[in-house]
Amino acid sequence: YRKAADQDYPKAQYNLGVCYQNGTCVSKDVAMAVYWYRKAADQGNAIAQNSLGVCYEYGTGVSKDEAMAV
Repeated sequence: YRKAADQDYPKAQYNLGVCYQNGTCVSKDVAMAVYWYRKAADQGNAIAQNSLGVCYEYGTGVSKDEAMAV
């Protein structure tokens, strides 16, 4: 997913975020997961927007912020 994510393909960015969040084929790094979710979300990827909101809701990789979670 890395090559496509680096080329701004939102689905690949989201999938790379999932890999980082779960530690699949990369070292687990929730801050990197948030980074990739945000890049995909900024391009309108609804699943990434939801995942980013969940990260803010629970404080996963970011400071807990209910206003940002919505």
